[in-house]
Amino acid sequence: MNVKLSLIAALVMGASAQANAATPITWEPGKTKVSNGDLVVYKEACYVAKNNPGSWETPSAASSWFWTPTNCGDTTPTLEPTLAPTPKPTPAPTPTPTLEPTPEVTPDPSLPPSNVTPWVPGKTKVSNGDMVSFNQSCYIAKNSPGTWESPRSGSWFWDEVSCPDAPPATVEPTVEPTVAPTIEPTGEPDICADNWFHGYHFAYCGPANEAKLCGTVLGTQACIDNGQDLETLNNSQSAYDVELWAAQKYNLPLPTPQPTIEPTIDPTAEPTPPPTAEPTPVPSVDPNELTVIPDGQGGYLIPRSQLEAREAALTSSEQFDLVRADTQTLDNASVEAVVPLRADNPENVRRAETIVSEADWDFLFPIRHENYTYQRFLQAIAKFPAFCRTYEDGRNSDEICKRSLATMFAHFIQETGANAPNWEGAQGNPVWRQGLYYVREMHKQETDTTGPYNACSGWQGERWPCQGKSYFGRGAKQLSWNYNYGPFSEAMFGDKMVLLKNPELVADTWLNLASAVFFYLYPQPPKPSMLHVIDGTWQPNAADKANGIEHGFGSTIQIINGAFECGKGSTTYQARNRIDYYQRITAYLNLDITGEKLDCADMKAFNTDGAGALMINWDKDWGWNADTPGNHSFKCKLAPYQTAYSAWNKGDYEMCVEDVFNVRATDEFGEVIPEGK
Repeated sequence: MNVKLSLIAALVMGASAQANAATPITWEPGKTKVSNGDLVVYKEACYVAKNNPGSWETPSAASSWFWTPTNCGDTTPTLEPTLAPTPKPTPAPTPTPTLEPTPEVTPDPSLPPSNVTPWVPGKTKVSNGDMVSFNQSCYIAKNSPGTWESPRSGSWFWDEVSCPDAPPATVEPTVEPTVAPTIEPTGEPDICADNWFHGYHFAYCGPANEAKLCGTVLGTQACIDNGQDLETLNNSQSAYDVELWAAQKYNLPLPTPQPTIEPTIDPTAEPTPPPTAEPTPVPSVDPNELTVIPDGQGGYLIPRSQLEAREAALTSSEQFDLVRADTQTLDNASVEAVVPLRADNPENVRRAETIVSEADWDFLFPIRHENYTYQRFLQAIAKFPAFCRTYEDGRNSDEICKRSLATMFAHFIQETGANAPNWEGAQGNPVWRQGLYYVREMHKQETDTTGPYNACSGWQGERWPCQGKSYFGRGAKQLSWNYNYGPFSEAMFGDKMVLLKNPELVADTWLNLASAVFFYLYPQPPKPSMLHVIDGTWQPNAADKANGIEHGFGSTIQIINGAFECGKGSTTYQARNRIDYYQRITAYLNLDITGEKLDCADMKAFNTDGAGALMINWDKDWGWNADTPGNHSFKCKLAPYQTAYSAWNKGDYEMCVEDVFNVRATDEFGEVIPEGK
């Protein structure tokens, strides 16, 4: 039951304020100075100032952080509650389809009407074989339904049957409650909710009556206990403010103060498509050199050479180089030429074939969806040459490949397995061999055009625009959301629009398994990549060890779903399932895992002090520069959360600066470079 929005709304304690009555001030860009509450007029429209706008923060309806549109005849307009503009990187949620309906159980037609129980959601308790009536239909209970498992056709918990001649009256609710998880809830149903404050993630999943958003700040679990806490976070201006709140609340050492610089947002900037040209060598330019020239149209000009030099300086490190090397891809024509046992298959594919043959694939995944073929498994590996590669530094390449495959397979089973013990459709196969049963999220179809995973507005919608498709979970990793389909499409095709327009390819082609390899290789800040955890590239530092994070399968659970499966003091049922699958697969592959840390019950979350922390997205640098118009920084910085600009895409730094500071890049002759070039 998802009540995320209502939970957050219930916690918020907003307040409105009245602006001072005043004669409207005529706004002149770069000259007019105002105080909060002042009424200004610009281009025949009126606005009320808030959050201390600078002289370059030109009023517009789009600039909701600094201005509240109002009627020019209203001298006492109402200000909106001020909320911090928090970029929200919402890691891609992964729906976990768990169960498949069992074959129909034929009820005893001789049941008398007295045996039919009216179903009341949240109250009625039944045993297997009981008959209930609901919405003028009758059902037989199976698989021990809970009080929130309302009867419906096709449900895992119910078989629809004909009602006896005189069924009792049914209780019909206004709206049928959402089906709860397959574990019967004790007390109130589970809910999940989260919120982001300047890169810090606060989340909760559990009983509704215990709801409390918590996150890791300064290495400590910090929780929003009351409305005052939430109001403080909503009014925070930066990550430092969040840290200061946690330090004061939990008596932690105060973080190092950051410069108090007025945040500035240029409302007129439009997103610029990524350059289509091949990357060019970065000129030898001082990365700290910055020449900003007003263009006479309210914007600014900066030489591209300076932007490229700055981008190169910020992404030149050993850790960046390692991840870049691991995420190189093979061209798609070569990928599609891969077939089992072909002599010309890439080296990493041939290694994988020696470890998992087609017969092994059939044994491990006997009831898999027909789209998960062995050939597509090999093609997915071929796309990423670093997966199952040869290590030249003495590490055991075959063992690392075997461990990588076992890790991925165990997570496959949890994410897309039938997970249905004693189900006839499993053909006698145990749960650990029921993986890859689903290729699409349960109850979703390609004819869907909308859905809960379509973020079509805001920066996500601008950067990765929706195309009349539904971006529900597809493939072995259940890739979801347009802002995950877009980056994956860029990595696979060099074009974000391929999968935004055709998301079904992630279910129907070798991309259904390549999406899982992609997730295995790419880090999710501040977490390292699963590959680096498995192959030893990542070495836990003091901060990691203090959080209980070590090498082993347990760390990969923390990477995939640590917020809900790890750090609970005891092993969660989801983590227990993953561990069981991993142990069985490694035994089948003859892989010795003696001494490996498999559990994550005592692991705290990865944090920015850890060895794997790598910021890979660009966001506005709120710094101050005495030598530029408005004293803006005219720079972007690396951020630990998802934004519209990725450090893996050359040219995204330029896009970031252009968009947030209303800048256009110029060539060596000072001429403006056309958009998209």
